[in-house]
Amino acid sequence: MYVYRDYPEFSWSNSRHKTFLECVRKYYHQYYESHNGWEYQAPEENKAAYRLKNIKNIPILLGDEIHKVIDQQLKNFLNGKRLFTESEMVDLVTRNLNKAYLDSTKFRQHWFQKPKRYQMLHEIYYGNGLSPDEITSAKTKLRLCVNNFFRSKTYQDVFNKLEMHVLHSEDFQTFEVNGVDVFVVLDFVYKDVSQEKWIVADWKTGKESEDDRKQLAFYALFLSQQHHIPIEDIILRNEYLLTGKNQEYKLTQFEIDAAQTLMNESIYHMLGYLENPARNKPVAIGHFEKNPSNKCQRCNFKEKCEV
Repeated sequence: MYVYRDYPEFSWSNSRHKTFLECVRKYYHQYYESHNGWEYQAPEENKAAYRLKNIKNIPILLGDEIHKVIDQQLKNFLNGKRLFTESEMVDLVTRNLNKAYLDSTKFRQHWFQKPKRYQMLHEIYYGNGLSPDEITSAKTKLRLCVNNFFRSKTYQDVFNKLEMHVLHSEDFQTFEVNGVDVFVVLDFVYKDVSQEKWIVADWKTGKESEDDRKQLAFYALFLSQQHHIPIEDIILRNEYLLTGKNQEYKLTQFEIDAAQTLMNESIYHMLGYLENPARNKPVAIGHFEKNPSNKCQRCNFKEKCEV
């Protein structure tokens, strides 16, 4: 049931943490100023922040749509429904990308009024539209990712394992750490019964990053705390769909403890920007410093900073 709140409830996630590290002014717009921006009577600055928060660039939107169609394919398999072919998956994603383009151009005013129902592309809102190179790159990336998904270790496991138990598929989960709600999104978690191991698979549509392993540590922490699965029974796997490679990790208790320490320190610094922690009321916007960098041109909120 929807409950109106003057300020959002405080929570923590890895994406929130990364935004906080990138720029606390962006963090303010994303997590505080945008709150209640969907309300008809909201101040214009809140409505604007809410609209801008919902902008996506082509790489982000493409990754989201690929995740959605993969999740649907896995659910189809687990529920005994007809599976998509590679070309059908490509067509589904392409259709949704085309819709986003139409929303951003022909239905721009609709997005302005209902930014959650319609989509806006960063390249169109802030730029001169999509270049031929950007379109070609997106099409190539889409075909590669879908092709490599079908050949991925995780998808082959789903087909070939005689006995497996699926725990989560593209699920938004919450667990509590020191009184704070922590959010994780698990792409695919299953138990390989033959090995008595739990596999946490994370689909990646971009390049490999040093942060990938850290992100998986939060998933392992969730499984350990919420499902009482021993750390030594968890295998973490990044599936890099752009290259067709995968990387597996078995984390130590030391690494899990380090992830929780990082989380606690991050929460501590976030709370330092609150005037009233009990209500999650932030200090004035001027205390949220800008952090000018080469990322500013790709920021959803750059019009607010006049960068």
